[in-house]
Amino acid sequence: MRSIERAAIALLLIAASTATAQDWMQWPPRSGSTAIAPVEGRSNSGKVDLVLERSGDHIDVLVDNPLAGPVQAIVSLDRNGLQEDTAAVIRPGSRSRLVQLPIDQAINVQLQAIPGDPALHPQPFDYILPVPAKGMRIDQADGGAHSHNDDENRHAIDFAQPMGTMVSAARDGIVMDLDNDEPDNLGANGNRRARANFVRILHADGSMALYAHLQRGSIPVHRGDHVASGQRIGSVGNSGWSTGPHLHFAVQVNGDRRLQSIPVRILAPQGVLKLPN
Repeated sequence: MRSIERAAIALLLIAASTATAQDWMQWPPRSGSTAIAPVEGRSNSGKVDLVLERSGDHIDVLVDNPLAGPVQAIVSLDRNGLQEDTAAVIRPGSRSRLVQLPIDQAINVQLQAIPGDPALHPQPFDYILPVPAKGMRIDQADGGAHSHNDDENRHAIDFAQPMGTMVSAARDGIVMDLDNDEPDNLGANGNRRARANFVRILHADGSMALYAHLQRGSIPVHRGDHVASGQRIGSVGNSGWSTGPHLHFAVQVNGDRRLQSIPVRILAPQGVLKLPN
């Protein structure tokens, strides 16, 4: 957690676990806990953050959402072994108070942040290919044993293409989040914990497309931009946990406290894309 100012208060120790992205494949991302005193000020991390502010005789537990799309925040409290959760959808670019705490108790506070609004439901849609059809190869699809065996990635598709191949939006929407600064792997031994460059695009029905392993510095769009179907959003890269240049493409929804990938129908020049089992 980043803060502008820190102030120590007697008898209060809060362990806060913040949603700092460690790996695009995990959401909530893996994170550690740090013992801190009450914190004053707004986060400037660019990621969904937990913020603690003193207000009179209590502490406000707030969540900052700087992303250009909704996020479901879950604040978990541990009061002497008693667990308590509070969940809320935080609007894009806003801060919300979820809980108030007394200043004279030791309480463990943790934050989980899941992109999307669980109240929204995806509608059938025909996507376009996010990479050129010429020379395209599908290395992994539904239920791929290598890395497509969890909820977030079960219906993802890995499009193998040479480094630098154009990646375009498969559907129009709003750029919800991105990372453009992670290095590409020079060999074939990707680091499982390495972060990948990615673009997450929010669609009108609340679903989100994830375009991952993009080439470092190739993303021309910014958070909050509207992108049209077919518009360039980056280039095929080899960043993150990757053993060769490819695009990891997945359409995801917030399944209420968990991120889920969903099957998609993609139109290619020869017709509907047939995926390997």
